[in-house]
Amino acid sequence: MHKAKFCIITCMDFRFQDKIQKYIKNQGWLGSCDEIIIAGASRDLVKPLEPFHKESIIRQINLSVKLHDPDEIIIIDHQDCGGYAQDQTILSGLETAKDQTEHKIYAKQAYEILKKDYPDKIVSIYYIAFSGEVTKLI
Repeated sequence: MHKAKFCIITCMDFRFQDKIQKYIKNQGWLGSCDEIIIAGASRDLVKPLEPFHKESIIRQINLSVKLHDPDEIIIIDHQDCGGYAQDQTILSGLETAKDQTEHKIYAKQAYEILKKDYPDKIVSIYYIAFSGEVTKLI
C-alpha cells in the first residue's frame, strides 16, 4: 500500500483553484495527499440534493482510506460557493464574515459525519476567502 498523509476534499470552482493549490503546497501537503475535487466540497456530505451525491463523495473518501490510509481528512470550503448557493443553503454574494459563519454551521455537520465514519482519522475543515486568507473552522 502507498501511504498518504492526507485526503483533501476541495471544490471545483475555478476561482479558487490557484488559491487552494498554493495553500496545499505552502502547508507541505502537496505530494502527500489524495485530492478529491467536487462541486461544493463539503456540500454533498451535509445536504445532498440527491442521495447518490453523498454516496459518491463517501465512495471517493473510502477509496482514499482503503488504498492510501491517510492520517487526516481535510475539507477546504470557500467563499461564495455555488454548490451551497444552488438551493440557497448559503446565499451567494455574502460578506466574508457572514459567509464564513454560515460555512461553519455545515462544517460542524461534516465533521460529525466524517468522525462517525472514520473515527481513527483526524478531521479538519478550512475556509478560504476570495482574498486567499485561509481559516481553520474545525
